[in-house]
Amino acid sequence: MTVRAVLDNLAGQPARLDALVDRLVARIRAAVPEYATIPDHVLRRGNRQIVAVAVGHLRDGCLPDAAELHEITEIGVDRARQGISVAAVLAAYRVSGEEFWKVLSAEAHGRGASDAALLSTVEFIWQWLDVVTVAAAAAHREAEPGSYGVALRALLTRPGAGTYLWQLGLDPAGRYAAVRGRLAPGITVSTLRERGLVMAVDNREVLGLVSGPDVIEPRFGTFGIGPLVAAADLHTSYLTAGRVLTAAVRLGLTGSHRLDTLRLTYVAATDQQMTHVLSSRILAPLRAKGPYGADVWRSVMSYMDSGMRVAEAAAALHVHPNTLRHRLAQFTALTGVSLRDPADLAEIWWLTVAGRQ
Repeated sequence: MTVRAVLDNLAGQPARLDALVDRLVARIRAAVPEYATIPDHVLRRGNRQIVAVAVGHLRDGCLPDAAELHEITEIGVDRARQGISVAAVLAAYRVSGEEFWKVLSAEAHGRGASDAALLSTVEFIWQWLDVVTVAAAAAHREAEPGSYGVALRALLTRPGAGTYLWQLGLDPAGRYAAVRGRLAPGITVSTLRERGLVMAVDNREVLGLVSGPDVIEPRFGTFGIGPLVAAADLHTSYLTAGRVLTAAVRLGLTGSHRLDTLRLTYVAATDQQMTHVLSSRILAPLRAKGPYGADVWRSVMSYMDSGMRVAEAAAALHVHPNTLRHRLAQFTALTGVSLRDPADLAEIWWLTVAGRQ
């Protein structure tokens, strides 16, 4: 009855129960680093609910029924949504169970509880924990697929959200690059995850992380990859990855691309305002000439694609080289843009890139 008296005191004195919960919360924070992301009041509220239920079951010598298990495991589901891994949740149950037993056994022993009574109590505590943790793990894993994507999005879009790397099984001290992509028809995000990539689908866009010069094969779709950064700065890599993805899609590219692979092509594909300025200067005079102007512009594009070699460009267009030379001369006459001036050539190149979108 001595153990029962200690439990009665805990159940009947909220201040003592709160003190016990504070002790358990401190122990969890010290032993399970992932819980550093959970605010004190949230962690304390969840633990108080579990401890109150546990004290009642110990007093009555019964295990939780289905309804009580559901209430307890909902706390684990919340932890999944907050980015806490199932391993961390189970570790928190273990260390809090150990701390609970220290407090209970010390006070009961001080009141003269027999070794047999204490042994019976500790056996029941671990039996209770076995039932609860099995149910909590199952509930957590059911919530985990959705929480995986939530954690990944939070990590990529919120400054300083690097603690979510725990849930994704990654080293918080590592450097990572954000990935944003569009899957090819028939490809699922599971296909990418089976290849070891950290990926999730968010509103029909693929989000992910890589930790090195990863190359995603063209058959999987189109992907933009940001720069490698510390976990706390992944939101900046995420923004760059989005811009690279936009450029790659506009250019009709597949596979994975970075700023250092697209280089100036990235700028030409994404700066719509400059494209409009150059189009007004170069293409508008050609459009005014109708089909003939279109032929002139196609000739210029072929000339650029052929490395400014007249013979190759003429062969690609199936025209005589002199015909091509005439069209190139007409281009300069109509637009005032020289095919010998490096600055003018850069603007022509820009429009040849933008014109492929």
